[in-house]
Amino acid sequence: MSDEPRLLAELHAARALMRAPAPAPRIGHAALWAHATRAGGRPVDLTVVRAIRTDPDVARRYRTLLGAQTIAHAPLAAAASDGALLRRRVGPFELEILEGTPPLLILRGVEERPPRTIEAWLGDEGVRLDLAPPVEGAIVLALDPAVPEAEALGRMLRDPGSAVFLL
Repeated sequence: MSDEPRLLAELHAARALMRAPAPAPRIGHAALWAHATRAGGRPVDLTVVRAIRTDPDVARRYRTLLGAQTIAHAPLAAAASDGALLRRRVGPFELEILEGTPPLLILRGVEERPPRTIEAWLGDEGVRLDLAPPVEGAIVLALDPAVPEAEALGRMLRDPGSAVFLL
């Protein structure tokens, strides 16, 4: 009879261990740097993406790394804005959204090293799109509502609270 209480206690302890959530993996600087410098169309590490979206410290470290390697970035749009933006400055570049079917993003101010990628963040939502080479000093990107990433980028660029990075 004395073995029954011990066995029951061991079963409860084992069950508690099985139900305990696994600790979140520690995301190092190397993993964040690899994610920030990844080429378009390449696979992403979902552990890093999940950590960026759920852990404020990891998101802050990622945005710091991203800002350090960008050609230009804007953590927020002009504070005086009172509604949806159609034009904003990102460093030496001017981004303008021309409404139409589909809406177009025009990026002007292209220098000797034009950006190849645009990444925007709004809260815990982020989107990254590759940019075409400039034509006559401007880069044009269709913000087609049928393409979820392009639609999300257009929505984020119109929000004054979004951060924009040109890579």
